[in-house]
Formats: sequence, structure tokens, C-alpha cells
Amino acid sequence: MRNSSVVQTQIWLHEFFNACVDQSGKSPYVLQCEVLCVPLVKLFPGISPEELQYELLNYGLFNPIEWTDIENQVETMETQHIWQIVEREYQLLKELWQGPEVPIYIFPLTQMNPGKSKQIPTKNGVAYKVGLFIFLSEGLPVGEIKALLAHEYNHICRLNYLGLETYKISLKDSLIIEGFGEFAVKELYGEKWLAPWTNLYSFKDSIKVWNKYFIPKLNLIGSENHQIYLYGKARGHLPKWIGYYIGYQIVDSYQKKHGPFNEYELYQKTSDELIAGSDFPVNRSF
Repeated sequence: MRNSSVVQTQIWLHEFFNACVDQSGKSPYVLQCEVLCVPLVKLFPGISPEELQYELLNYGLFNPIEWTDIENQVETMETQHIWQIVEREYQLLKELWQGPEVPIYIFPLTQMNPGKSKQIPTKNGVAYKVGLFIFLSEGLPVGEIKALLAHEYNHICRLNYLGLETYKISLKDSLIIEGFGEFAVKELYGEKWLAPWTNLYSFKDSIKVWNKYFIPKLNLIGSENHQIYLYGKARGHLPKWIGYYIGYQIVDSYQKKHGPFNEYELYQKTSDELIAGSDFPVNRSF
């Protein structure tokens, strides 16, 4: 019998809830770190459980002080068979893209709004070469969960294809990774499930930003250096989500110009090839 790739994190979560009820004198933050993060550090040599907890909290892991509300949410997620749904969809994606076997960890999304945005997120994910984390709020449509999984697992497939760790990839690779992730959502489930940032800007406006700010930095190495280009900056010259938008438009316009492609053929194109054949080539002048 095949082992499940989706880790049964609901067992860990109930262990955390029980520890909070027992009130051992430890804070919920310490208990969350001990129960949820200590088992995960085996994936990340050289990082402490506390460092990993901090990183996952930034990506949307529930705040431990929310534990009483989160306990009810986990019970609802179990009733909805979320872990089984993700497992089935993951196996389909792995076969479709000939992707690697990776563990998948499902946790509740924080109910707090970490930023100043008026819109509270309902889901988030983060893909590492060694594993995938998805953070879900209660009552999400199954289509949204599948779209999130496809987006994030596609990242792992692309990183595996490139054979690079995130700290070694270039900005152009980061753009294509994000573009592929969302294009996969469109290809598999339709435009209904696309992220709002795929339609934020006009071509006229985005090509100006591309030419001025992105082209000179396409070979910038290290994903930590790419955040401002992907997410934009509230005070500055880069609009919100501009890198995500451009990455998606590069892949989408390339497919329209040169497709259709068989199976996962498109996902094995180089970043340079995709950019050159898209609406955002390096040598375009305006």
C-alpha cells in the first residue's frame, strides 16, 4: 500500500491543543514550536525550530494564541476530508507533471491580519524543494484548495527541473516560477480560480516597468533579493504584485504565441526562451 505524501498534521494539531489545555506552564508559542516545528527541522538542516516557527508564522501559520478557535477549525477541516482531498489531487499533479515526491503539510491559516491590508487572506502556501506547506482558512471551496496546491507544487516541480536551491536562482527564474504556478491553475481549473493579481495592470503600464526596472536585474541571484520585484513596494516605483503579474503574462503570452504544448512540455522551457518568445522580450524598445 502506498504511503500518503500528505502528512497527517491533524494529529500534531490535536496534540498541540491538548498540551494547551493541560496548561503545563509553557506558553502556546513554546508548545507550538515543540509540537509542530521540532518534527519539521529534519527537512532544514542548520535551522532551529524557533527560526522555522518564525518563518512559518510569517507565511500564515496560525498564531498560537488563537488555539481555541483553531481547534474548532481543524475539526471542521477533518469533517470536510481536507487531508484526503489534497492527497488525491497531489497524486494527479505528480503524475501529470512527472514531479518529485515531497511531503505536504496542512495547517490552519492565522485568523489575524498580519499586514495593513483591509482584505484578510483566506489561504497561503510556501514551497521548498524539500516540502510544501499550505495554510487554509475554514470553509474554503475545494476549487480554491486545488488551485493553491497546484500553484505551490508546480513551484517544486520547476525548482526540481532547474536543479537549484532558492538562494541560487535568478530573478528571471523567480518570475517564471510564479508565472508557471498560476498558469497551471488556469490550464487545470480555468480562469475562475486565477489570483486577482493576474489582471491588475495594462500591458502598456507593465511593459514600462519591465523595461526600466526588471530587465537590468534579471540575473540578480537569490530569492531573498527578489521579494521587492515580486511583491512591489507601497512607497516606490514598483506597483503591488507587479512581478507576479509580469511572470504570469510572460508564460501566458508565450503559450498563446507558440502553443499548444503536449503534457508538461511548456514547463521545461528555459526562462530565457520563455521571455524571448513572450510579450516581454529583453530587446523590446518603447
